[in-house]
Amino acid sequence: MPSHRTDIGPDEVQEAKAAAAASKYTSRDPLIFADNIERGLSLRVQGAAASWILKFRGMTRTLGNLTEIRTATTAREVAAQARAIIRDGGNLDVYLTSRRAGGDHVKATNKVDITAARAAGKWTWETLVKQYADDYLSNPRVNARGKRREPSLRGAAEARRYLLMPETKPLWGRLLAELYVGDLEEIRDACANAGRKTASRQFVAYSKGALSYARRKHSRIAGLEGLPKWWLEVEKLDSTIPAPRGRFPSVKELARVLYIAENVKKIPDRKIAKETSDTVLAALWWIALTAQRVTAGLSLRKIHVLPWPDGPKGWRVAFFPPSVMKGRRPHSLPVPPRVALLFERAASPGDSAFVFPSTRDLDGKDRPLSRWSVATAIDRLRGRSSNPKAGAEFNGPDLLEGISKFSPHDLRRTFATTCANMSVRGDAISAVLDHTESESTGEAPIRTAEITRIAYDYSQKLDLKRLAVEAWTDALFSACDQEWERNRPRQGLSRRRPRHDPWYVTMEREKAAAPSKMNLAKLRAIPDEEDEFAFNGFTE
Repeated sequence: MPSHRTDIGPDEVQEAKAAAAASKYTSRDPLIFADNIERGLSLRVQGAAASWILKFRGMTRTLGNLTEIRTATTAREVAAQARAIIRDGGNLDVYLTSRRAGGDHVKATNKVDITAARAAGKWTWETLVKQYADDYLSNPRVNARGKRREPSLRGAAEARRYLLMPETKPLWGRLLAELYVGDLEEIRDACANAGRKTASRQFVAYSKGALSYARRKHSRIAGLEGLPKWWLEVEKLDSTIPAPRGRFPSVKELARVLYIAENVKKIPDRKIAKETSDTVLAALWWIALTAQRVTAGLSLRKIHVLPWPDGPKGWRVAFFPPSVMKGRRPHSLPVPPRVALLFERAASPGDSAFVFPSTRDLDGKDRPLSRWSVATAIDRLRGRSSNPKAGAEFNGPDLLEGISKFSPHDLRRTFATTCANMSVRGDAISAVLDHTESESTGEAPIRTAEITRIAYDYSQKLDLKRLAVEAWTDALFSACDQEWERNRPRQGLSRRRPRHDPWYVTMEREKAAAPSKMNLAKLRAIPDEEDEFAFNGFTE
């Protein structure tokens, strides 16, 4: 076998090319030029192939052919780099494949590192989302002072939603160590360009939160150890940030909305004959009368409707566990007798655990009304299309013409402003809205035996909250009485007349004539295994 030890140069390269073109040498009798300069490197010709070969640590590896590595100088560089990869325990095949594909040393080395990272179980984007949403957000957390913070299952669901939405597909399967600022900005911009401003903002917020969590809690396995926090450079686009909300309905306007909702259950000119259900109407009244956040307000369980032993006659206490509250702390709300009638009105067939159960049985699961149900009811009055695929399209008659547009959350502002105008104490207003600065209980999931203790705890300030609740509900009921009276038809003018009296007047009249059908003990009769403050999320 012709074998020559020499300083491989242009002459040897040309000779090898000519020999390969002539297929002069076979695998049994190859032509070999062994390099004196780079130990273990040789140029081998057999058949029509001329390749650079490296022998190192008992291994023989093909670095590339003369088309891929054209000069001896380049071959020596690749050989030295290959030996370094082997010494470091890297995957030489990955490195060489990247080089043959046209990658330089830096790109090829990155490929080796990425392959090693995957083999070591470093986090991909999907792993990050799972760890952040399912492990971090979905479980209780304890801060540096040892205070327990209850989990946010709604936050976990939103994190999954925005971090795995279709626009994020370019990130799927990629290691966190592979990502750069521009990768996140491209997702942000894609959402914004599609008109999805909320998705654009939320993606930025949740991606920064998730990556910061990974860097702080699991830096090594996440593949972020020692890396700068580059994701903090990603910012929301100014065009996607909504202007501060300043509009909200007055008490008189809100009474008008409630009147129309009660008397126009089926929107005119609609092909769909489905009417707004009493459960949804009760939910609308409940949010209006209590000024609670929609998600928490509609999640009220029957077992959390309690008597108020030392309170005014007929009053109840609605208890909201930390898991449904934005502040992750327990919240109790005193409920006047007239407002408590909503618990009966909202009741539906079946044995749902919720006061305002979902009216859509999509999968057989017991769940509360969707947090969008109240907003949808209002939008229908404004003429939103009956076609679900129409999205935000409004093409029907606007029955709320003259009333500025508002969201259910804006009713909290109506409550606060109205109470302030009536000189209600500011701390009472804040207490009802759960804007008070209080600590988490720091306890494990609470069972029935503990609900009463926490619901009536002095820190809940029930008597203080009553000041604002009573002032507000009296004002809204008074405005509703005036609205119904203003629209009371004259006798004989029309057979299609609106209800002469509000629902609460009718219910109070019926209750005066017959014993109450509401059994508070029955409302609370739920098996112990369901007594935990487990919050199973919301529909839609």
